[in-house]
Amino acid sequence: MKKLYNYRDGDILLYLLSVVPFFLCANAKIDENVLGLSLGLYVALIYCRCNFFLLSPMYVAGCALADSSVVGLIYAISPVAFLGCAKLLHYAFAKPMNMLSANVFACISLLPVFIFDLGAHQLPYAIASVALNQVFCYCATVICYALVVRGVRNKLSADEITGGAIFLTVASLGLYRCDVFGFMPYFLVVGWTVMVCTHSFSTSGGTLLCFAIGAGGAAAQVDLAVCAAVIAMFAAANCFKKLGIWFSFAAVMLVDLLCGIFFNAYTYDLLHPIALGLGAFAFAVLPKKIRAKMPVYISDNGLASAKQMVRHNRNEVFARLTGVAKVFYEMGDCFGYRPTRAFQDKSPAQIVAREVMLRTCAGCPSRANCQAALGSDTGVLFEGVASVALSGGRVNSADLPTFVNARCTNIPALLSNCVQSVSDFNKRRENEKQYELSQQIVAEQMYGVGKLISNLADDVNKGVNFDSSLEQKLAEELSYCNIVCTDVVMYSRDGDFFVDLTVRSDDVSKRALDEIVSKVMGCRMQRKELPQPVGNGKSALSFCTEPRYGALYGEATARKDGSAENGDVKSVQKLGGDKIFFAICDGMGSGENAREGSDATLNMVENFYKAGFEGENVLNMINRLLMLRSKDSFSALDLCVIDLRKAIAHFVKLGGVQSFIRRADNVDVVNSSALPIGIVEEATPFTDHKLLSSGDTVVLVSDGVADSLGADGISLILSRAETNYPQELCDLLLAQATKHGASDDSTVIAVRLV
Repeated sequence: MKKLYNYRDGDILLYLLSVVPFFLCANAKIDENVLGLSLGLYVALIYCRCNFFLLSPMYVAGCALADSSVVGLIYAISPVAFLGCAKLLHYAFAKPMNMLSANVFACISLLPVFIFDLGAHQLPYAIASVALNQVFCYCATVICYALVVRGVRNKLSADEITGGAIFLTVASLGLYRCDVFGFMPYFLVVGWTVMVCTHSFSTSGGTLLCFAIGAGGAAAQVDLAVCAAVIAMFAAANCFKKLGIWFSFAAVMLVDLLCGIFFNAYTYDLLHPIALGLGAFAFAVLPKKIRAKMPVYISDNGLASAKQMVRHNRNEVFARLTGVAKVFYEMGDCFGYRPTRAFQDKSPAQIVAREVMLRTCAGCPSRANCQAALGSDTGVLFEGVASVALSGGRVNSADLPTFVNARCTNIPALLSNCVQSVSDFNKRRENEKQYELSQQIVAEQMYGVGKLISNLADDVNKGVNFDSSLEQKLAEELSYCNIVCTDVVMYSRDGDFFVDLTVRSDDVSKRALDEIVSKVMGCRMQRKELPQPVGNGKSALSFCTEPRYGALYGEATARKDGSAENGDVKSVQKLGGDKIFFAICDGMGSGENAREGSDATLNMVENFYKAGFEGENVLNMINRLLMLRSKDSFSALDLCVIDLRKAIAHFVKLGGVQSFIRRADNVDVVNSSALPIGIVEEATPFTDHKLLSSGDTVVLVSDGVADSLGADGISLILSRAETNYPQELCDLLLAQATKHGASDDSTVIAVRLV
C-alpha cells in the first residue's frame, strides 16, 4: 500500500476532487426511498488500487452532502468499516482483493441499511437498493479499471464503453437533481459536452456521450424528451461544424429554445439558457491551439500516426540499405581486378635470366665485350640454366652455353646468382598468389555483405499490414484476465503475425498472456525475446507466429583411446527462431591440435550463418581463409540447417561422411563427395535438400562412427531402433561404434522434427 507522503500534489488534488463524483452518484435517485449509487463507485476505486485512507473520507463526505439522514450516514460509514476490515485481512494473509470479493464485501456492508429499511417496512426498496448498487458496482469497476489502471490513452472495449455510458448516466442523473437557487449545473455541463463532442469526437462517439448525458436527465425527470433534446443539440451543432465554432454555438442555443418553449421538453426559464450558454461559450472561447490538441488527448491515442511513421521509416531504410548494397557490390567489382605486374609479357625463365644478368654482369669489366660479340644482352644466355633451376634441378656449368663457359671468369658466382634469383622469384610468385587469393576473398566478402544487405532491404520493403480491430480485441481479452495492456501494435507480413505489447511488469509472467495472444491471433504465438523494461512499472513484449514444427535433439561423443581431447567439435544453434543449425567438424588427426582446428573452422562457419550468410560462397570463402592461415591443417565439415516452417533440411558437406534421415518406413542416406575444407583453394561443397515430415530424425556422425559401423550398419541400427528419442538414438549409435572398435574420435548428433 502506498504511503501518503509518496503522493504528489496532483494525486492529492485528484483524491480531493473525487468527492464530486461520489456526491453525484449518491444523489442519483429516481425515488427518494432508494439509496444512491456511490457505493458502487467507491468499491470500484478501491479495487483499482486507490488509496483507502485518502479515498474513504471523500466517499463519506460525498454521501453526507447528498443525504445527511440517518440512513444516508449509515450508507456512507458502514462500507468504509467493512472494507477497511476486509483489506486488513487480505493484507495479513498476503492475498490481493479481487473483484468478486470486493463486491461481496460491499454487499455485506449494506446489511445495516437493509435491516433499517426492513424495520421501516420498506423491503422492496431495500432489495432494489442492494441490487442497483451491485449492478452499478460492476459497471463502475469496468470503466474505472480501464481509465485508472490501464490509462486513458487506450481505446475502450465494448463492455468498457457500456460501463462508461452507464456511469455517465448515473452521474448526470445526480447532477440533474442539483438545483442551486433555480440554477441547474446540469445544463452547464450539457452545453460544454455538446460542443466538445461536436469538435473533438467522431459522430458515433459524440452521439453516445450525449445520449448518456441526456439519459441521466431523462431518468431524473422520467421523460425521454430531455434525452431527445440533448441529441438534437448535438446533431444541429454537428451540421454547422464546418462553418465555424460560433455557428455550432448558435445552433445549440436555437435547439434549446425550440425544445424548451415549443416542445416543453423541460422547464424553461431565464436561468436555463444562461447555464447552457455559459457551458457552450466556455468551450467556444478556448484558444485554437488548445482546441486543436484536444482530439489528440481525448479521442486519439496516436497509434495511427505511429503506424504511418513506421511505414515511412521502412521505405526510407529500404532505400538506404539498397544504396549500401550497391556500394558493396561495386567494391567487390573493384577488388576483383587483378593487379598489373612487371614483365607480365615474359616467361618465368626470361624473368629469372634477366635477374641473373643484372646480378652477375652488371659489375663485370668484360660485359661490353660480351655484349658486342653476342650482339645483344647476355640475359638470353642464362634462360636455359634458369629453366633447370625453376624445374627444381641442380644447376652446374654444363647447363650454361659454350659462349659463357669460354668467356666468363666467374662461373661459380653466376650459378649461385641463378639459384638465388629462382628462390626470389618463387617467393615473389607465392606472395602474388597470396595477394590474389586475399583480394579474391575480400571481393567475395564484399559481394556477400552486399547480398546480405540486399536481402535485408527486401525484407524491410515487404508489406506490413496493421489490424486495428484485432488490436482492440486483444486489449479487451487481456483486460478480462486482469492483464493491463497500455499499447498494442499488431501486424502481419508474409503470412506471419507479429504482436508488440506494453503491459505491467507484474503481468509478464502470467500464463494467460501467451494463451490469449494465441487465441486472438488464431494460431500459436511465441515470444521473440525476453521482456524489456520501459519504465513506470511496465515492460515491452514481442510475439511472432510459432513455427509449424519444433525440434528435439540429442548428442553423444567419445574421444579416441589415449587422447586427452576429442578432435570433433559439434554445434547446435537456433538461427532466427525458425531454423536449426547443427554441425560436426572433424579436425585432422586427434587430440588438442585437431580440436583447435575444428574449433576455428566451426566457429567461423557458425558466425557466418548467424550473420545471415548462407550457401556455397560462404564455405568457399572460409576455405580460402583457412588456407591462408595454415596449409597443414584441414577439417571435415558436415552441417545441416532445418527450416522449421517449411520442413526442409539443407545439407552441406566438405569431406564429411554420410548423413542419415530416419523416416517412418525407411532410412535415407545423404552421401558426400567433396574434399575436406582447407585442402585445395577451390573447394566445392556438396549440397542437398531433403523434404522432412513430422517424426523424421536427421542424424549426423563423424568418421569415427562411420568407419567402425559403415553406412549400411548405421542404417540398419537406425531402422531397427525401438526408440524415437534423439538422445537414445545417439547413445545407441555411439555404443555400437565403441563395441565395434571405433579407433577415432566419435560424435553423433540427432535432430527430430515434431
